[in-house]
Amino acid sequence: MPNYTHDLIVIGAGSGGLGAAGFGGAIGLRVALIDRTEEHFGGDCLNFGCVPSKALLHVAAQFAGARQATQFGLRTEGKADFGRVMDYVHQQQDIIREHETPAYLQKEYGLDCLIGEAMLTGRREVTVGGKKLSAPRIILATGSKPRHLGTPGVEQVKQYDNELVFSELHELPERLLIVGGGPNSCEMAQAFQRLGSQVTLLNRGERLLNQDPPEAAAVLEQHLRDEGVSIRHETEVLRFTDAHTATLVSDGLVDGTISFTHLIVAVGREVRTTSLGLELAGVATKQGKIVVDEYYRTTNPAIYTVGDAYGHEMFSHGAEKHNTDLWTNLLSPVDRKHSLKHFSWVTFTDPEIATFGFTEQQLRERGMAYEKVVQSFDHDDRAVAADYRDGVLILYLSKPRFGSAKLLGGCMAAPGAGEMIQELLLLNMMDAKYSTLTNKIYAYPVGSRINQKPARDRAQQRLLSPLTKRLLRAAYRLQNR
Repeated sequence: MPNYTHDLIVIGAGSGGLGAAGFGGAIGLRVALIDRTEEHFGGDCLNFGCVPSKALLHVAAQFAGARQATQFGLRTEGKADFGRVMDYVHQQQDIIREHETPAYLQKEYGLDCLIGEAMLTGRREVTVGGKKLSAPRIILATGSKPRHLGTPGVEQVKQYDNELVFSELHELPERLLIVGGGPNSCEMAQAFQRLGSQVTLLNRGERLLNQDPPEAAAVLEQHLRDEGVSIRHETEVLRFTDAHTATLVSDGLVDGTISFTHLIVAVGREVRTTSLGLELAGVATKQGKIVVDEYYRTTNPAIYTVGDAYGHEMFSHGAEKHNTDLWTNLLSPVDRKHSLKHFSWVTFTDPEIATFGFTEQQLRERGMAYEKVVQSFDHDDRAVAADYRDGVLILYLSKPRFGSAKLLGGCMAAPGAGEMIQELLLLNMMDAKYSTLTNKIYAYPVGSRINQKPARDRAQQRLLSPLTKRLLRAAYRLQNR
């Protein structure tokens, strides 16, 4: 049996790497966890993504609340002190960082934390800082990096991405141009508009959030426009004429120019594949991604990927899902395939857009029969009281020949939607009947009562059919003579 230095080597100490290494250490394996610098521990989520962006959104929401209160007599003026805003963001990061440092991980999980550039130098070998390590299994949790624009003239412009916003942006942009129409673009657009910037969002597609239902995306878009964000669909930058001016193109035609003080680019992410020694370890790449199978294996069966390195759902909880599957496979003779049957994601704008289970496109691709239910919040009592009657709940229900329908997936657009869909996701995971919610008693008037509304409507339709009503009348009169 080979004389390995470790039981497991994990490269990358972000969400994927921390989960992979932490579990290995928790069960007593000798695990090496490697990242480039101590500051990189915690990965994109802690340093540049989920944590700082949600802290920024939290502060921005307070500004929005104050402005909304002016209709009831509150007086407000001015913009955010951006230095103080960023101080708050960094303070919240530091609280979480305390539990993701090399010293803490070594003490808590017994991990062998190494700092330096890791390179695969063999099929089961990694070299870091001139030191050779080996293990029967290696996990690549090497993450991804933001894509940048290659537009003519872009070399004149400072491109802020989600990383640079939280490390190099030191003043509140006066006129902010954001390129992209996905979750990150929408969150940044709303946050900076609320803090006092004038935001223009350029989207090359026909609508925002193309991975979510159009009905939900439309609700968010209207909110952004109402708050003052200028949104231009099917529009791209043709060229940058100087550091603060861009020529735009729409439908193939030049569509004027736009001036801006700052530029944020949110046009997706790409997997890190360079400087890792992949070819030395027999790990193939294709079209900028690491070649992997449904079991997280690379073309070298001793090396796996999790998190953004896997090249699919690039979320922190995506990495958590990958680790759950992968550790099942590493510990069990029955392998678990990658699946999005019970996955979910949230865009943390106001309103939130929360999607779970299969999307409508995935259902169509799989040829699955389903019923689409669209539930308005227009007459929901909590929505009326809290002024979000424009919310919407979309459900995809199975169409069984016999028995009750089950939840295949869905989406909600509403304040706190990410929390409110959790019971729906649980039904989806448990493969339970959607009608299970029919007799649940919710505290009135919690927002999640909306989840029950379609179930009760369906039950009432069955209950109040002419035949059923006649039977129920007869049963009542028989029991109450």
